[in-house]
Amino acid sequence: MSRDPYADFAELYDFAYWDFTDDVDFYENLARIHDAPVLELGAGTGRLAIRLAAAGFPVTGLDSSAPMLARARENMRAAGISEKRLRLVQAPMTDFDLGQRFGLVVVAANTFQHLLTTAEQRACLACAARHLIPGGTFAMSVRSPASVSWEDAGAPAPVMLDWTRRDAATGETVMKLVAAHPDPATMTRHLTYIYDRIGPDGSLRRALFETDLRYSSQAEVELLLQEAGLHVTHVYGDYDLAPVGPGTEQLIFVARAGSSS
Repeated sequence: MSRDPYADFAELYDFAYWDFTDDVDFYENLARIHDAPVLELGAGTGRLAIRLAAAGFPVTGLDSSAPMLARARENMRAAGISEKRLRLVQAPMTDFDLGQRFGLVVVAANTFQHLLTTAEQRACLACAARHLIPGGTFAMSVRSPASVSWEDAGAPAPVMLDWTRRDAATGETVMKLVAAHPDPATMTRHLTYIYDRIGPDGSLRRALFETDLRYSSQAEVELLLQEAGLHVTHVYGDYDLAPVGPGTEQLIFVARAGSSS
């Protein structure tokens, strides 16, 4: 069995992404449409699922990574969220059967892009559709292909500084660096994330994380949703409901399950 790539990254994931809240109100508002539980696919360490549970919704968070879910349980305890309010399940988002239907199924924070083949994407959406109540809502965000400079393919990838932050818990300065290798033939990017922790004494700790992301056009995603029996009702360019336009970097899809789903 291959080693979980998130085994050494769960704590850093929280440090890097926990304070991202731009999408929380958007998904909360969708959850209020149905008096039914919420399912998040690729829930990770619980960044969104915990906030939805804290808002009063019964939530199930599904993820394939045991270390990420272990971190999510720590975050649940810290937030005072019970397992009755938020259930965590370890399973791939391409093959799961929870024996329950949901009013809202969410794939947030570009997580859908970790599915690198059309077959995986179809399997995920088929599972999502099967778990929706009739008329239930499916929502997800992905980065648009317009956000990538595909002409850089084949050139050496520069290592770019993304941000520098201070870790109040350790006193360390944390630097995030990224190198991206685009492949227009497969519409994927191989991303290498480097996290350098510099201690007050000048000591250095380095963590490396690599992943691949697939980019899909709006038309391609809409077709996949349609094939899964999900009717696209809205496509937004950001969480403030801006329309999609030339150069839009974020695509946010909202779709509805059929009445006989």
